[in-house]
Amino acid sequence: MQKIAAFLLCLLAQPVLAAMSLDKIIVHLNDQPNSREDILVSNPDPETLYLQTEIYRVDNPGMPDENRVRVVDPKEFKLLVSPARAVIGAGEKKRFRLMSLEQNLQQEKVYRVTFKPVVGDVKTDRSALKVLVAYQILVFVQPEDGLYRIALERSGGELQLVNKGNINVEVGDVQHCLSDDNCKSLATKGRLYAGASLPLNEKLSGGYLRLQVRGRISEEVRLPL
Repeated sequence: MQKIAAFLLCLLAQPVLAAMSLDKIIVHLNDQPNSREDILVSNPDPETLYLQTEIYRVDNPGMPDENRVRVVDPKEFKLLVSPARAVIGAGEKKRFRLMSLEQNLQQEKVYRVTFKPVVGDVKTDRSALKVLVAYQILVFVQPEDGLYRIALERSGGELQLVNKGNINVEVGDVQHCLSDDNCKSLATKGRLYAGASLPLNEKLSGGYLRLQVRGRISEEVRLPL
């Protein structure tokens, strides 16, 4: 689980951790009416957890001009989180529902939702530093018939992987193979959004590339060089 921010409230010396855990950090929804999925947030801490959510729309994901925009105007809410705020007691769990209002998409929409603790009481007889750790999840709202399509292109003399589909795919292990039993692993990996690219950063010729990718399913993709 990826920690994306630490908010420090300086009350003086001894640290007190406001902990939580989420049962998933990536959510896939589709563009059918009221597509939904739940996130289960647990509070293993002995202190009560006061939690609020924030929704960010990701414009041009994976591009040089990627931009994350906080959604605050009710007219722009295409992704709903319920409840938006919650109080979770010590050792308790709370279910948050994510529901998409997107319909008839030509290309997937990407959102990030932050689950952020806010200040509560520090129950200790000593001065303390309370550490509040927020978590962020990725939400993909995808066309029902969405597909990724990975191609190999040359740009400025350099090879790159390009996603010509309309949904993202996660590229794992990439190998350059001269034959099925003569392969070398490359450093290239990462999430490849629709229309975005990943550079290979190596001089390659002959054979093919063998990619382990994960989208809606995990599979192997081969691209001739």
